[in-house]
Amino acid sequence: MNKTKTTIESFYAPFNTGKTAGYDAILAPTWVNHPNDPGQTPDLAGFKAGVLDFRRAFDNFELTILKIIIDGNDVAVHLKMTGKMIGSFAGFPATQQVVTFYGLDRHELAANGQILATWHFEDFDGLQA
Repeated sequence: MNKTKTTIESFYAPFNTGKTAGYDAILAPTWVNHPNDPGQTPDLAGFKAGVLDFRRAFDNFELTILKIIIDGNDVAVHLKMTGKMIGSFAGFPATQQVVTFYGLDRHELAANGQILATWHFEDFDGLQA
């Protein structure tokens, strides 16, 4: 399997498992999250906390990669996220309903394969009751 695709799949796996230790290997020490997750710093520690925030706000949270586009060290990823919204998230109150929303991420990779930076955009329309 393509090493870049494996790295990208490893980036998203913790959203489904809650196991964030693998980020230490795939994210560069200077990695930056653009924008930072709500209430978190834009670094690795803030991102790990943000992943756990997702898992607390949504019961049975599932992130599905719909498409990965690799162009050299530039990677775009289209995502689908679903779960029962049991806690507030990103300023939206809990709906106690199963919600679906989508995201589009861009990752910049270093020559060694680590992710240098991530830009993410989510369409939170699916979080509204």
